[in-house]
Amino acid sequence: QLRELHELFPAASIHAFTATATEQVRADICAELRLREPLVLVGDLDRPNLRYRVLPRNDEVGQIEDVIRRHPREAGIVYCIRRKDVDMVAATLAARGHRVTGYHAGMTPEERREAQEAFASERVDIVVATVAFGMGIDRSNVRFVAHSGMPKSIEHYQQEAGRAGRDGLVSECVLLYDAGDAMTWTRIFEQSMADPQQLAVAVGQLEAMNRFCMSGICRHRALVEHFGGAWSVDRCDACDL
Repeated sequence: QLRELHELFPAASIHAFTATATEQVRADICAELRLREPLVLVGDLDRPNLRYRVLPRNDEVGQIEDVIRRHPREAGIVYCIRRKDVDMVAATLAARGHRVTGYHAGMTPEERREAQEAFASERVDIVVATVAFGMGIDRSNVRFVAHSGMPKSIEHYQQEAGRAGRDGLVSECVLLYDAGDAMTWTRIFEQSMADPQQLAVAVGQLEAMNRFCMSGICRHRALVEHFGGAWSVDRCDACDL
């Protein structure tokens, strides 16, 4: 419906902004909004202060706690694939003395709002959440983002990991990977998507994320090039590769 803006306001200039768009998505935006000869500006896609690592998952809570110990009393976000994982990880971390809350779509609006406010006001240090968490969160001093499983796309990973280090200071992004994560996401897609085309797109994005986890290419370079940027640095000194 946004394309109707041209008809409603023919003299107005139209500007579209987004954080993580591939070249195809940028082209779709221009086409769907019917932008006429648009000027497309793409900023610096790299986040050099983020330290990316992808590790084999063998002790989910233990590995997450290793990350937390490197950042005592500092803010962090732990992303999980399923709601039951959020509940388990949050409860275990709380039992071990960490200031933590959970967040997922199965909670009541009041519970989700309280979790957001507790994190934003620094009453808790850590939020364990599904992808439902993050929009509108404005806390600049997040020192780590840990994924207990593989996100469903590189776009999601870039957005979620990118919530770390918004103050420009060095921050850690750890992804715990298991080959079974792709099958978990595929089952979720098949249960929730009736449109074959939508399912095919989701599976394609998942395969790209899986390749990112398994590849031997610098993480910074892989992310920048995925979004259509140019990489000219010999070495980033800020990832596990």
